[in-house]
Amino acid sequence: MIRYLLPLLILLSVASCKRTFRGVVDRVEDIVVPRTPRETFARNRFEGRAAEDLCASWEAAYRSALDDSLSVSLPYREVVRYAPDASLTALSYRLLLPPGRRLTVQVDGGPAPVFGELFTVPDTGRIDPDDAILRWDMRETGLYYETELPQGEELLLLLQSGPADGGTYTVELRTDPILTFPVAGHDQGDVQSFWGDARSGGRRHEGNDIFAPRGTPLVAVADGRVSSVRDGGLGGKTIWLLDAEGRNLSYYYAHLDRQLVRDGQNVSRGDTIGLVGNTGNARTTPAHLHFGIYRNGARDPWPYLLRPDAAPAPAVYPITSAAVPDAVPARGRHYLRVRPESRREVVIRQLENTEPVTVLGATGRFYRIRTGRGETGYVNFD
Repeated sequence: MIRYLLPLLILLSVASCKRTFRGVVDRVEDIVVPRTPRETFARNRFEGRAAEDLCASWEAAYRSALDDSLSVSLPYREVVRYAPDASLTALSYRLLLPPGRRLTVQVDGGPAPVFGELFTVPDTGRIDPDDAILRWDMRETGLYYETELPQGEELLLLLQSGPADGGTYTVELRTDPILTFPVAGHDQGDVQSFWGDARSGGRRHEGNDIFAPRGTPLVAVADGRVSSVRDGGLGGKTIWLLDAEGRNLSYYYAHLDRQLVRDGQNVSRGDTIGLVGNTGNARTTPAHLHFGIYRNGARDPWPYLLRPDAAPAPAVYPITSAAVPDAVPARGRHYLRVRPESRREVVIRQLENTEPVTVLGATGRFYRIRTGRGETGYVNFD
C-alpha cells in the first residue's frame, strides 16, 4: 500500500502550504509516514490563507540550510537570534565527529521552539531531508550521538526555530569519550607511546602505552564480557574484553602484573579487572598498560582516551543590543568565511564596505550573517 501512496504524497507535498490541499495532505502523510516534530509544528503554526506564504518561506529556509556549507570545529558555542522573518529561521553546522567520541548538542531556548535534525554527509555532499539519523525538538534535553566509523564521521546539524520577534537561543556542541579511561586515577597525560610508533622487527605500535606505578588498578572501559585471560607471548599477562554496549569492539589490556577476572566473566564499566605491570616484552621498561581497540583490525585508541572537551568560548560580540550591525563597516577589509576562523583558505569573498547584512548569530569574535545576495557565512568586524 505504501508503494502506491508515495507518489501521491510527493505530489501533494508540493502544495502542502496551500489551504486547499492541507487537509488531504495531512491525512495521506499521517497514513504513510509519522510526522517529525518540525513538521507537526508547521502544520499547527501556519494555519489559514494568510499563513501560506509564511509556511512556504519557512520550508524554503529549511531546504536552503540543508545545502549550506558552513562548518565548525568542536567544541563550539553560538548565540542565535530569533528572527521574525521565516526565511531566516534555519541554520546548519557541518562538523567532523572523531571516533570514540559522543557528540552532545544542547540548546537553551527562548520565546519559540527550536527543532533539530542530524544528518550524515554523503560523498556527494547533497543531503536528503528524509535521511536524518536523529530528530528532536528542544522540549527534550538535547541530542546525543556517537559514530561507528573508525575514521570519524562528517555530520550536518540543522536547527530551525519558530518565527519570533526578539530573543536568542544558545547552541552548544561538545564531545566526551565513549569509554572510561582504563587506568584508574590517570588520563591522557600519561600516554607516552602512540599509535604507529616503531617497534622491533619492523612492527608498528597498534595501541597506546599508558604509564602508571606497578599495581595501579585497571578498569573496564565499558560494560562487557571477558573473552580471554592469557599469560605469555609479547603481551605477557593479557585480558581481552568484548564490549556489551552495542559497539562490537574488543579491548586489549597487555603487560599486566595481575589479572583479576576469568574467561567468560561479565563486568561493568569501571570494575577493576587487573593491575598495571610490565610482563611480556615490556619487562625491561617501566610499568605501563598497552591498551588496544579492535574491530575488523586495530584502531587508534587516542581519540577514545582524550578528556571531555573544554567549555567552548562564549561569544564576544553583542547579539541582543542595538549595537548589532546591519551593514559592513565603512572602513577596513572584511571577509565572508565558511568557518569562524581567520585563515585565508576559508574565505568566500571580500565584503563591500557598507554592504547591507543581517546578523543571525555570534560565536567567539565572529558574527554569522546573511548578505543581500542570500549568502551565509562568518565575518569578523574588528
